[in-house]
Amino acid sequence: MSDPPYRRHQGSRLRYRWPDAWPCYLLAAFAALALTALVPGGPARAVLAVPVLLGVPGALTLGAAQARRSVDATAFGALAVMLSALWLAFATLILTVGKVRISGASVYVCLLLVCCALTAAAQRQLRRRPPAEPAVLPADVLSVPDETGAAPKRGAWYAVGGVLAGTALLAGGALAYASAPHPAPAGYAWLAWSGAKANGVIAVGAQGITLPFEITHREPGPTEYRLAATWTGDGQAHALAAPRTLRVSGDKTVRATLSIPQPPGACAYRIVLTLTELGPAHPRSWSINAGVRASRGTGGPAGCAS
Repeated sequence: MSDPPYRRHQGSRLRYRWPDAWPCYLLAAFAALALTALVPGGPARAVLAVPVLLGVPGALTLGAAQARRSVDATAFGALAVMLSALWLAFATLILTVGKVRISGASVYVCLLLVCCALTAAAQRQLRRRPPAEPAVLPADVLSVPDETGAAPKRGAWYAVGGVLAGTALLAGGALAYASAPHPAPAGYAWLAWSGAKANGVIAVGAQGITLPFEITHREPGPTEYRLAATWTGDGQAHALAAPRTLRVSGDKTVRATLSIPQPPGACAYRIVLTLTELGPAHPRSWSINAGVRASRGTGGPAGCAS
């Protein structure tokens, strides 16, 4: 009377054997990687996390590509580690393009989603296997003969294909990263002309000209700066206006204008606007410049007069 239940129990065990469901088991192992956060940081956590992180994504990739039974155990392990490293690099590129802050948790979630997709593809390949074909473990494929008795010879081709696929993956990610807009880095100061960009030397009439500029301060807390404007054209620098000290609050942009009178003489002058940080032992300095010349008929005698 116990024979039928025993057979049903045996059938249920055979249904979830490792050769038939190894992608799901690897996915479960990768999902359990989140539990390593409970382990104190250091060598103990690395011993638990690194083998899974550098083995599961690549092994699932090989399973999805039907390469599991076509390479020997050594090639399978080497390709799995290489592909896992490529997936790790590509995950950071995905997060960068998606403007997601790169952290251990975000990279893990991205790789977990990738592993879910690869597991589905690998299980689909297993379901498409002919019923009469014996299941083979990744570690048992060393010199397994085919129908004609010859050992499989496609391992080298899969290695080359894996390298090419990984290179294409990284190249595509790098191209996407280069073409995506990037926010300005945190913690910086910037000085720039904010008006229309002038081509060549700007003509200045008798009424002078006004050039707008802006100071962008993307740093925490206020900072004091010294703003100076000079012009050169006769081999010497002359103050265009008295230096000013200004205090710019954190994460703020200050817009101002520089009034430039008509240059003396008919030569071209170089206007230099300099912003210097006050306080630190090694102050930073920024400068922008523009070329000006008196308009025709108003420049006076030829040559540069100071």
